[in-house]
Amino acid sequence: MTIKTLGHGDHYISSDYLILLAELAFEHGLALSQLLQHTGLDESLLLSPDTRVGNLSAIRFVERFCELTNDLQIAVDFGKRMTLSKHGALGYAAQYSETMSDAGEKVTRFLETRAQIFRMERQADEQTRSLLVSPRFHSERAAPFLILAFLTSIETICRTLVSENGKQARSDIYIQLSDHWQSAASALQTALPHCTIHVSDHNQLVWPASAFTQPLPFFNRQMETVTEQRLQKILTLVKEPATLKEKISRQLTENPARMPTVEGMASQLHMSAATLTRRLKAEGVSFQQLKDEVRFNCAQELLQEDLSLDAIAAELGYSDASNFTKAFKNWAGESPTQFRGKSHTR
Repeated sequence: MTIKTLGHGDHYISSDYLILLAELAFEHGLALSQLLQHTGLDESLLLSPDTRVGNLSAIRFVERFCELTNDLQIAVDFGKRMTLSKHGALGYAAQYSETMSDAGEKVTRFLETRAQIFRMERQADEQTRSLLVSPRFHSERAAPFLILAFLTSIETICRTLVSENGKQARSDIYIQLSDHWQSAASALQTALPHCTIHVSDHNQLVWPASAFTQPLPFFNRQMETVTEQRLQKILTLVKEPATLKEKISRQLTENPARMPTVEGMASQLHMSAATLTRRLKAEGVSFQQLKDEVRFNCAQELLQEDLSLDAIAAELGYSDASNFTKAFKNWAGESPTQFRGKSHTR
C-alpha cells in the first residue's frame, strides 16, 4: 500500500475533502482554476482521490474558496456532504462500531489518516459527550470554515448512527469565529435541525449522554476488525515517510533554526553524504532545496503570527531580519512584509 502526496506542507489532509469542496464551488459558479491559484496544485487534483495534500496548499485552496464565496453557511452544507463514505475507512470504522463511544475512540485515534490539520479531544461527564477541535494552522477564513464543516459532519453522522430515541436529541456546536466571520454569526444559529450553533471561544460539539446509550444499528464485528486493521496500516504509512525526501523534510522541520549540513544529516541517517546526495538526486531534489523548502514553509506559517521579522529570522536560523528577507524574496518573489499584508487581507 502506498499513499500519494500533492502540494506543499508537512501536515496533510485527504484530497477527498478538497474534491468535495470543488464540487460545491462548481455549484456556486466557480471554476477549479480560480481555487487553484497560488496553491501549488493543478487540475489533476480532481483525478487524485485518497491522496495526501500538504497543509499549506490545502489551506490556500480553502482560503480561496472562502474569499470567492464569503459565505460561512456553505461550511454547514460542506459538512453535511461529508458523509461516512467521504471519510474513507475512518467513516466505515465508525459505522461498524458497537457503541458511539467506540466510534468516537476510533475517530480520535485514526484522525491523522484523513487530516493532520486538527487536534481533537473527547470529553465526557454524566450529562454530556463532547468533542473539542483546534486547528494546527492559522487562517482567519479557513480555520473557522473547516472546523465548522468538520463539526457539522460529525454531528450529522452521529444523528445517522444513533438509535431512534436519540435522533431527536438536541445537540450544540460551539465555534470560535475570527473577526472576518463575526457578521455571519446570527445566521448560523438555525442552520442545522435539532442542533444550535453558538459563537464561543472554543470549538466543540456537545451531545446529551442519553442519546448515546443504545448500541449502534450497523455494528458488525467482522467489518469493525477489517476497517481497524486497514486504518492501522494507513496510520503507519502516514507516520513513516514514504521517501528519503519526506524523511529528511520532517527531520529538518523539527528544528529549522539549527539545520545540519549534508554530512550531519547523512550521519543521522547512517549513510554517507555521497549516498544521501545520490538518492536525493534520484528523487529529483537536492539537500539545499529541501532546506530552502522547509524554511519557506515554516516562514509562511510564522508570518501568519504576530511575530517580528527579527523573531522569525531567529526561528529559522538567520542572523538577522535582513538575511531572512533576502532569502524570502528569492523563494516568494516578494518581501515577507508584502506576503504578510496579502495574507491578512484574504
